[in-house]
Amino acid sequence: MIRKIAILALFLGSYGLAAQNGAALEWTQVRTNILQNHPFANQAFLLEKSAAAALLSAKGGFDPKTFTTYSAKDFKGKHYYSFTEAGVKVPTWAGIEMKGAYNIARGNFLNSEREIPANGQASLGIHWTLGQGLVLDDRRANLRRANIGIDQNDAEQENMLNVLVYEGVKSYWNWVLFENQLVVTTEAQRQATLRLIAVRESYLEGDKPAMDTLEAYIQLQNRQLDRNFALTDAQNAKIALQFYYWSDAQAPIDTALFGNAPLLVLTLYTNIPNIDSLVTEAMLQHPDLRIYNADLRLLDIEKRLKFEKTKPVFDLNYNILGAGWSFFPTGGVAGAGVLANDLKWGIDFSYPIPNRKARGDLQMTKIKIDQTNLKVLEKRQSIENKIRQYGNELGMLSRQIAVYRSLVDNYKLLLDAENTKFVLGESSIFLINTREQKWLESQVKYLKLLSEFRKTEAALRWASGIR
Repeated sequence: MIRKIAILALFLGSYGLAAQNGAALEWTQVRTNILQNHPFANQAFLLEKSAAAALLSAKGGFDPKTFTTYSAKDFKGKHYYSFTEAGVKVPTWAGIEMKGAYNIARGNFLNSEREIPANGQASLGIHWTLGQGLVLDDRRANLRRANIGIDQNDAEQENMLNVLVYEGVKSYWNWVLFENQLVVTTEAQRQATLRLIAVRESYLEGDKPAMDTLEAYIQLQNRQLDRNFALTDAQNAKIALQFYYWSDAQAPIDTALFGNAPLLVLTLYTNIPNIDSLVTEAMLQHPDLRIYNADLRLLDIEKRLKFEKTKPVFDLNYNILGAGWSFFPTGGVAGAGVLANDLKWGIDFSYPIPNRKARGDLQMTKIKIDQTNLKVLEKRQSIENKIRQYGNELGMLSRQIAVYRSLVDNYKLLLDAENTKFVLGESSIFLINTREQKWLESQVKYLKLLSEFRKTEAALRWASGIR
């Protein structure tokens, strides 16, 4: 009898979640790893390089460009002509393209308009768009688009990382939940084993019937089944988390190196952020809204460019001509009047009547702007609703956790009392099993609430555009 009581006392005082040996794998460690090593995160960071490359390409539209043209004709031993022009064109932000060139013409049958001094002729000139393209042209529009693209890609990158972190945190807390459930079921199996030993001792001493040993053994089998299910869930959750937990070598980390899951019951679950502040912050810098803002800025550039297309084409070409490299005569003309001598100039003008294509394109762009503004209103409301919904859910979970914490403690008190009565011979294995089952079920539900709180907390941050 003394041996039986000693064994019963051993398992009566050992209930509860036991701390595990070894370091716990905390979420902060997994989060840092995700942002540094996950392939999807690296894809997101490539958006920065993509935007920088697009900006470099757009700036290339303003690069000076050298050119050379050569044409010649020889026929039946006669050299009719050869004409060479080499120079450089320099576009500017103001829409004026400056040009400097040197021309050489040779031959016996040159057109009179192409006759130039024997030693060649330099020219300096401009191409100036005074109508369509005066305010904005494709070159300047591309540069502005590229600058906006940096902001847009930054927002898209933040959005991608937010989604990645959110999916990762859900997987992490699922793993923590199932690992904690495994701890609970493992402890329950251990208790069932100790109880079976104690009941057998009581049976051998003649205090308990053989039926109690069978019931205790059946309970142990149930606990073994529960633990096997929990072990499988924990293993699968660890494999799911492995998808987000990568090494510096760009490979998923071996699940054997994960370490232990932290105990859910060791942290507080009362930290509810200010929802109104989150809504205000989200309206200012949520990645989805920043992307829409960039879209509106791009559409504004498109609208201004389409508006330019409604204007007539009116281009001025003006070039002063030199004798060789000498541009200004030595006498006879002074001051600004020199610009009216020795020159080549022209005007290009065109305008389609009634210009329906340009006006239609402009109207379509304005409609796109209206559609995008409506999408922004919808997205803003959707973001606010999600934040408030997750905030409400988080508050509810916090209250439920407080209730369940008390419920678990109360079930534990009932179980302890029933065990004490059993030691004194006033209870049965059936009642102990019933009390223990209720206590285990409440623990599992409690752990699910704790895990759900963390996942909802992460969902609230995701809905707010915060990672």
